[in-house]
Amino acid sequence: MEYIIIFILLGFIYLFFIKPKKQLKSKRQKQTEIFENYQSILNKNLKGLDGEELKSKKMMLLKSFADELNRNLFFDEDETRRLIQKLINGK
Repeated sequence: MEYIIIFILLGFIYLFFIKPKKQLKSKRQKQTEIFENYQSILNKNLKGLDGEELKSKKMMLLKSFADELNRNLFFDEDETRRLIQKLINGK
């Protein structure tokens, strides 16, 4: 019985004091990560397309990105517009 209590106490000590904390990302880092992810999705999905097919597929993807970003805590309305504009321009 005493051993069980000791193991439980050691478990709590590990969880609260010894266990390494997760490294939190800044808002800017998370925004950059999201932008790079969207850019790679765009590049992958638009590869080999041209003309009207390229335009319509790009427009569809950008609309879905904008919808996702509007629900994202890391982006306000202006930041969403800027990111979508960067994706449109391919920067």
